[in-house]
Amino acid sequence: MRTTTTPPRAERRLGMLDVLRLFAAVTVVAFHYTARHSPGWNGPVPEELAGVGQWAAYGRMGVPLFFVISGFVLLMSAWGRDVRGFVASRVGRLFPAYWVAVAFSVVLVVVIWPENPAFLGHEVTTSGALLNFTMVQGAFGVPDVDGPYWTLWYEARFYLLIALFMMVGITRNRVLAFCALWPVLGAMAHGTGSGLLSAFLMPDYAPFFAGGMLLYLIHRDGHDLGSWLLVGLQVSIALNFSMNVYPGVLGAETPWTPSKAVIAIVSLACFGLVALVTLTPLAARSAGWMTVAGALTYPVYLVHENLGWWVIHLTRGALGPWGAVALATAVAFAAAFALHYGVEKPYGGRLRQATLRMLSRPEERRTQRPAGDAAGAAGPAEVTPAPRGTGIPVHREPAADRRTADHRGPDRRAADHRAADHRAADHRAADRAVGSRPAGGRPAGSGPAADPGRSAAGRHAERRSSRLARPGQDDEDPATVVFPPELPEPRDSALTGPQLLR
Repeated sequence: MRTTTTPPRAERRLGMLDVLRLFAAVTVVAFHYTARHSPGWNGPVPEELAGVGQWAAYGRMGVPLFFVISGFVLLMSAWGRDVRGFVASRVGRLFPAYWVAVAFSVVLVVVIWPENPAFLGHEVTTSGALLNFTMVQGAFGVPDVDGPYWTLWYEARFYLLIALFMMVGITRNRVLAFCALWPVLGAMAHGTGSGLLSAFLMPDYAPFFAGGMLLYLIHRDGHDLGSWLLVGLQVSIALNFSMNVYPGVLGAETPWTPSKAVIAIVSLACFGLVALVTLTPLAARSAGWMTVAGALTYPVYLVHENLGWWVIHLTRGALGPWGAVALATAVAFAAAFALHYGVEKPYGGRLRQATLRMLSRPEERRTQRPAGDAAGAAGPAEVTPAPRGTGIPVHREPAADRRTADHRGPDRRAADHRAADHRAADHRAADRAVGSRPAGGRPAGSGPAADPGRSAAGRHAERRSSRLARPGQDDEDPATVVFPPELPEPRDSALTGPQLLR
């Protein structure tokens, strides 16, 4: 097993992984429309759908496929990033579309179609509906207003684990150790009745997330036997879970008795498909439509269940089973397009920026400007650490001034350049005057180390950029500012930013 790490690298878009995400969403849609007992059909699906439905029933296992993909993508997104940026990107990605979908579902199942929650055996209260907007309703035992939302509580806990991992520092060896221990410790917590730890570690779906993380590590660093053995560990744990859980779940939610062999194959395919599209030449495939497919996955997942069941409920008599399913699918994808282009694209970035400002320190927030503000507002001066051995902070002009210098008029630029020339000349004259004066009886030009009696102010200089004097020229000949000896400083003290500006 390797013990070294590789530096972060720019990740290319994995188009086939986007396609796989949409495929997982479509399998879940097929399960809900053609296999599951639902209020749309007011019970089991019609016999006309049995030929497809008995296979679409395994589409319920599109959820663990999503979790493997999430393990891969979340580790890829988190590696080399700061926690604030990661949190802001997740908030901006998840919540705008989610809030709109929750609002629609609340209106639909509470006001328009209350038979929906009645069929499913739960009541949607006002407080429960409001709590659904937080995405943490699962922690309080509050029913989801739309069935697929239960998976988002798992995703949120995985995001928390990744954020904590980022605080510690993500390295290759830590990922290997984390993935090896996480499902095992989760199972131990569940077996000992530790409810809090079990809820945090999610022992049921932990191997799917961890397997995705390991596949990303192989994608990032290359194949090795140890990493594949750990993938095999996750696959075996996940297979054990699937074989114990899904036969009963599918038997209760569909009219058919599921095949354990098919469940085993689908469970293995959750890992195999992600490996196929990320570790083979398929990983190089990319196209614009693939990006669109990936972007539509989340909105489709959010809106398809209640909306599609409602359409089926309204049209099954007039259009027949297959006509109702086709129309429900079309309406769900149309709503997903509207949600993506009408909500996610215009508001996701804004919420991300707002989250970044919220998580910034107070002094950083004062310098941040909301998107859309006029460019060119002066920012704070930059003071960088001193060059090694000088103890002198370097004062740089405000970033906004550098950014807008090219937008000044020609007369203003010429005046600035003349003023900079005069300042540079004054600085050189000061250099010559100080350099020619003996200091403490020693020859001019003796260094501070040779002249301990020389004033601290005479030893400190600020190297200031000459860019303003000669635009476009590099700083190969920066001017030197010598501070006058009548401003004494304690011996060996370094000047601070305000002292440099006096």
